[in-house]
Amino acid sequence: MSSLKMGFIGLGDLGMPMAKGIVQAGIPITVYDLRKEAIDEMVALGAKAAATCREVGEESDAVISMVRDIPQTDEVLFKKDGLWEGVKEGSIIILSSTIGPEYPRKLYARAKEKGVQVIDVGVSKSGPTNEVGGLTLMIGGDDDAVKKCWPAFDAMAKYPFHVGGIGTGQAFKLVNNLLGITIGSVNRECLNLGLRAGLDLARMVEVMSVSTGSSWMLKMQEHMMKLRASGVLPLPRPPAPTIREGKPPSEDIGTKDKRLAIEMAEALGVDIPITRFIESLDMDSVYEAYATSMRR
Repeated sequence: MSSLKMGFIGLGDLGMPMAKGIVQAGIPITVYDLRKEAIDEMVALGAKAAATCREVGEESDAVISMVRDIPQTDEVLFKKDGLWEGVKEGSIIILSSTIGPEYPRKLYARAKEKGVQVIDVGVSKSGPTNEVGGLTLMIGGDDDAVKKCWPAFDAMAKYPFHVGGIGTGQAFKLVNNLLGITIGSVNRECLNLGLRAGLDLARMVEVMSVSTGSSWMLKMQEHMMKLRASGVLPLPRPPAPTIREGKPPSEDIGTKDKRLAIEMAEALGVDIPITRFIESLDMDSVYEAYATSMRR
């Protein structure tokens, strides 16, 4: 069993398999989530439950925050009984939400005054499902902090990469996601053309997935179509709990990630004309044949 004591906040769609990978590797872990059933599931596997984010920090050497966005990350860290009140000198905060590179860099500087290190981790699926240990991690942070947490990273992911200093994990994730979003749009355009030419959608996806048109996004679509054809549909994600009462709902994940990538490009003065063009399209209207087929 590892001597590293981990904490985990946010047991959602990706957070749950990440936390399960840690506990299955024999690493002590304390968990917190707004959903009691998620905590209970982890406790049944051997995790320790915490009543607050502060308690997670008090019990852990390193804490992973895997919530939706910057407002929820602020709540995890700085609300009453938040993680900031519980982390000790020498401990590590690991930001795994997709929140852009600037937030981790600012927190890194602030945490340094407290004697706390910060790592940022971009998280991506390695395959079509969220199986335990089947993720890709893009890790940004100081060598010593990353090395200390490596047993947990190795337990969570099939492909853990230390990609550079603080903020680089988020930058890698945004570049990766923007590529996936762009390829997904091109897939839709090509499949729409094929449908208008009288080709079968499932057959197109099957053929292209083993040919020069293959991509991760296309293989994901093939997986989902096979589930649909067999009558087995993936369960809907549970609604993301929020403690921000009276505030507008969060952006959907794809919109948020695309916005953050565009903001990063703007901050760097980098032109992204293909992304800008895709952003301007009404996809369901332009690719009507594809949209209709996917609704059947």
